[in-house]
Amino acid sequence: MSWRDTTSEAAQADIDDLLDVALNMAEERLSERGQFVPFGVVIDRSGGRRVITSEADSAQRAHQMNFQAVSSMRSQIRAAALVADVRLPETDSDGVEVHLEHAEGPAISVLEPYRIEQGSVVAEALEGFTAQRRIWQ
Repeated sequence: MSWRDTTSEAAQADIDDLLDVALNMAEERLSERGQFVPFGVVIDRSGGRRVITSEADSAQRAHQMNFQAVSSMRSQIRAAALVADVRLPETDSDGVEVHLEHAEGPAISVLEPYRIEQGSVVAEALEGFTAQRRIWQ
């Protein structure tokens, strides 16, 4: 059974929107700089989007701080995406990891393997997985 079978159309639209925005932002930053600092994107209760970033001494710490910041906002938001640039040891390649959660219940991780060729991001097929809820526990 797919997560879409048990999720409202509104929640599906939020998750699809966040995934699209998150991947576009990550790919844009990768094209410009060859890397990116972890960030988050949230949809508030009225439907507005906001980007979340944290200043930290490492990407791992920034990612943790983004989770903490978004978790503290959970009463004011309805969906969130947390994005990190990751290394994929099984294929010795890079990937964009997007953790998606909705207040209604779904938690999904999406992985987009990529490579950079002549300053452009070449994305491979997305892989999706059920994830553990970290924001709305």
